[in-house]
This record gives sequence, C-alpha cells and structure tokens, in this order.
Amino acid sequence: MAITLGRYILRGELGRGAMSVIHRGYDPRIRRILAIKTLRAEYAAHEAHRHRFLTEARAAGTLTHPGIVTIFDVGVVNGVPFIAMELLDGPTLEAFVERHKRLPLRTILRIAMQIADALDYAHREGVIHQDIKPENIVVTSDSGNVKLTDFGIARLRHTAQGTLAEEQTIAGTPHFMSPEQIRGDEVDGRSDLYSLGVVLYWLLSGDTPFRADNVHELLRKILTEPLPPPKPLDPATPQALLDVVRTLLDRDPTERYQTGAELLEDLQRIDDALAEQERNWQGRRFISLRLSWTAIMSVLVAVTVSAGLGWVYHRQNEAMTRLAYDYGLALTETLALESAEDLLLEDRIALQALVDEMARKRDIAHVSISDRSGQLVASSAGSASGAAQGPLSEAQRVARQGHQAIYSISDGEGRAYFLFDTPVLYQNHELGRLRLSMSTAALQAANRATMTALIAVLLATLATVLVGVYMLSRRLVVPIEILRRALGQITQGRFDKRIRMRRNDEFERLFSAYNAMADSLEARMFSAHSHKRNAAAPNVPPAPATRLVDAPPPRTRHHGKPPAPSG
Repeated sequence: MAITLGRYILRGELGRGAMSVIHRGYDPRIRRILAIKTLRAEYAAHEAHRHRFLTEARAAGTLTHPGIVTIFDVGVVNGVPFIAMELLDGPTLEAFVERHKRLPLRTILRIAMQIADALDYAHREGVIHQDIKPENIVVTSDSGNVKLTDFGIARLRHTAQGTLAEEQTIAGTPHFMSPEQIRGDEVDGRSDLYSLGVVLYWLLSGDTPFRADNVHELLRKILTEPLPPPKPLDPATPQALLDVVRTLLDRDPTERYQTGAELLEDLQRIDDALAEQERNWQGRRFISLRLSWTAIMSVLVAVTVSAGLGWVYHRQNEAMTRLAYDYGLALTETLALESAEDLLLEDRIALQALVDEMARKRDIAHVSISDRSGQLVASSAGSASGAAQGPLSEAQRVARQGHQAIYSISDGEGRAYFLFDTPVLYQNHELGRLRLSMSTAALQAANRATMTALIAVLLATLATVLVGVYMLSRRLVVPIEILRRALGQITQGRFDKRIRMRRNDEFERLFSAYNAMADSLEARMFSAHSHKRNAAAPNVPPAPATRLVDAPPPRTRHHGKPPAPSG
C-alpha cells in the first residue's frame, strides 16, 4: 500500500540526516517526481523545532537561482512538517571527486564560481546556509555544473540541548565550520564564504586545512593554529588562486571577502587568465601529423644519410690523398736516382736541365736540388744557385716513409702544395737532397666533385622521403579527422552518429569501437529517459542547513583581499 503525505505519494527513503529524512516523492496533480524532506519524529514533536523548520524552509523557498535546489512546497500533515523540493540528478561533490580523483583547474574554478554566485544571491535575500560542504553540493553534469542543497534547518541545532558536543554531532562535518560558528558567535554570509574556502582548499590539495584525531582537537586547531599553506595537486595552480583561498580562510571575518560577488569577480579573472593561457598553448603547440611526421622523418633521414655520406667522403679523400703521396714519393725517388751521378760530378747544367724538364710537368709546382752542405745547385725557380736551401718545419710534416718526408705547405697567395723531400744517394752515401712541390688543386677539385655528388644524393633521398611521408601522413589524417568529428557529435549529445567508412587496417577496429560506444551511449540515454518516465529517480544528499538573517552590509572591498591575477 502506498504511503501518502498530503497529496504526495512517498516511494521510498532516499537518505537520512541528523534532523531530517529524505523520501522519493510523486505529485499526482502535476505528475512530477520530487524529493520530500520531513523532520524526524524526535524533532517534529517540539513546536519550536516545527516552527523554525517551516519558517526557514519558507525563507529558502523564496530563493530562485540556477545554483540552488528549488523548493516547490512547504507544509504540515498530521503534525509532520515537510518540504517538497527538486529531485537532483547527479552525485555529491564528494562522490564526484572520489570518482575523478583530481579535477582540472578550470573545473574547480567553475564549481567555486557557481557556489559563490549562489551564496551571493542567497545572502542578498537574507538567507545564509551555515553548512557548506561537499556533501551538500550536487554535481549535475560532468562539466562541473553544481547546485547547493539543504537550505533549511541547520540553525535548529542551537535550540536543541545547547551544548557544543551536541551541535557538533548534528552538524556532522566540523572541518568546514568557520571560527565564529565554532565559538557560537553571531554569523553572517562571511561564514559561508569561509566554508567555501575550505571546500576550495580541499579541491585543490585533496585534504582539508586542519586534521586531528578528535573533534575537540580539530576545533582547537581551527580556532588557534595558523593556516597550513595549501599544497596543490596540480603544480600549475596559479598563485592568485592560492591567495584567494588564504583570504577566504582568514580567521578574522573582516579580512575575508565580504560578499560572494567580490569572490566571484576574482575567480572570474583567474579563470579568464587560464582560458587565455589554454588558447595560447593550443595555438602554439598544435602541429599537424603531416608536418610533424614529415619533419621528424626528414631530420632522421638527413642525419643518417649525412653521416653515411660524410664517412664515404672522408674515406675517399683519404684514398685519393694516399694516391697523391705514392705518386709524389715515387717521382722524387726516380728523380733522386737520375740526378745522383750528375750531383756527384757537380754537373750543374745537367741538373738544371733535369729540374727544368720536370717542372714543365702538370701539377709540378717546384723542383730543387741541394748539395751535401745545403746549397742549391739547381732550381726550377731560376737563378738560385749557391743559395741556401730553406728549412722545413716539423709542424708542417704530414707523413714519413723511410728517408722520405712529406710536408703540407702553402704559398703567399694561399695555394696549397705537397712538398716531398728525399735524399740523393750514391752507393748509400748522401750527396744532397731533392725537393719536389706538387699542387693539390686537382685533389681538391676531385673532392669538390665528390662532395657535390654526395649532396645531390642526399637531397634526392631527402626529397623522396619527404614526399613519401607527407603522402602517407595525409592518408592517416583523413580517418583521424573523421573520428574527431564523430566524437564532436557525441559531445553535442548526438548519439546516433556512426562511422560508415570501411578499412582493412587498425582504423577499422577503432571505428568499430567508436560505433559500439555510440550504441551503448544511445541505449543508456534511452534507458535513462524511460527510467524517468517510470518515476525512478537518483539519490539526493540528506540533511538541511539554513538560517534566516538580516541582509548583509553593502559591498565593500576590503584591503586584505589578494589582488586578482594579471592576464
């Protein structure tokens, strides 16, 4: 048999608080599912409690704000006072955070701004909440939309037995109580803002400011100990937001934000700054796969091919240089043998003729022969007979083979030469020395030609890779863009969107997984609508808490409030 309360039908209990019970209700007149809150029997038996319950419930019922649960009706049936109110679809903030672990900064700001706006409205209407905590905040969407619940009877605990211990038991969550509320002083909207500061501290750091083993020690810490600096879970938390939290949690109400509007203004500035940072980050960091893959592969190929070609060039240069050394050493050795007899006979004419003939050869820049004392006897440079042979620096020597040495020299115009120095021997006796300078121009030209060819190979390889990777990445970007657009449709609530493209690769499995997800979401949405039509409703958090007070003083900006962040 259905249980009725006046015209309402009660369909089971949703929750039970310290002073009230929440039922799932149904209003047959307008066919609406709602929540029915009744005063527990031990409190309903006292006229003072019933009167306060109804008075403050009617006051809360005057509040019409998107961030506050809507009250439809207030009354008494058979001595039982009740409140008929909106039935919310969503978890409490505590459950929401437990499920998501760490919320994004902008989601936290969105939640805080909505609560600040709702409190500002309620305070201007002369109503304070007195029990702001995660259990009394319901999250109605994953994007962070919230509503405040339990405007109602929190102040009634001061009319119960009157002891602090009993008040704490009724309140249930002293972590979020303001110092003036703990002391039993007269409170106003700034007490709610302190509690919101604790909620914000908890959202940012994962814990409340003060922890203790028992209630009395906890309340002592709140009243006497300095505020522990918040340790945000997100290292990117702006300092301005931490300053806002510290201001909200100032022990002196006059040093806090004086109204929710002041708080909302600073929170909005911080959110605007974070939004601007996100826009700048997205514009700066987004790089298309076509560009990133092409650039990465180009760098890898360029480095790999350059290293290979550099090794080839180095080895070829070494081989050609060794050939030049071998040619020069063989040539000077032959000349030394031919000139030995003429040098022994001191036949300068024959020696000069030999030198002149050799100097006419291609790439031979200079030839000279000196006697045992180091005096020139023949030189391709002309009349240098009798002059001393110039010394050679050991720093210029690049190779040695037996009695022969090779030097790398340059003339005054910067032209480079290999100079081969070899002794002129006759029957193993040194008669003098022969020097031959060979131009390196041909070797350098060959090296330049090799380098040009290698660079051409590098550029051709790089161009081939660039075109190939770019075309391949374009083929990958198309299905990714199709999936992105399909997911965009899901975020807009269009669960009927399906991907019809057929492929024979991994994207086929990805598209199938998306289609299965869309089928599941569409089925859940249909089931949820059917569930609502059949009068099933989700949980509503228990226990109300409100107080009717005089309107707060006019808005003033206090000097203790932290500056808003710059954009």
